Amino acid sequence: MQIIAHEMEYRGPEVNSAPQLRGYEPRDYEQYRVMYNAGFHDMRQALGLTPVDCCDDAETLESKREHLFVLEEEGTLIGTVAIFDHEIDDLVVNQAYQRRGYGRALLAFAVARLQQQGITPITLHVADWNQGALRLYQDFGFVVTKTERVR
Repeated sequence: MQIIAHEMEYRGPEVNSAPQLRGYEPRDYEQYRVMYNAGFHDMRQALGLTPVDCCDDAETLESKREHLFVLEEEGTLIGTVAIFDHEIDDLVVNQAYQRRGYGRALLAFAVARLQQQGITPITLHVADWNQGALRLYQDFGFVVTKTERVR
């Protein structure tokens, strides 16, 4: 299976309105693991990454804790996003909450946070097969700066 990935850079306006997210906490581990695997299992498998599933243990996430942010409602994780330096990564929305604008909200949070810190460029990567995410990012103000065959 051929996998094409795009590197994208934010070229949109300043983001002034974004939801409040909180930092990842150890109590989020099980919900995070389930949500992440539901969103990325097929891609990780297609890329031949091992382990295919994320986060076999809580320590894996604990080491990334300062980079992970969660959107929560009444104890249920709606979505998460990671920010590493200037890159937005692992944006995932709980399948039960998809297509309700939460992906856009997570993206707004990440872009606004990086802008407030004066970090540029703001980048992310997306697999071409994930057309919904690709459209979301383009509609938000990201442009494709590089395309490559990953596998």
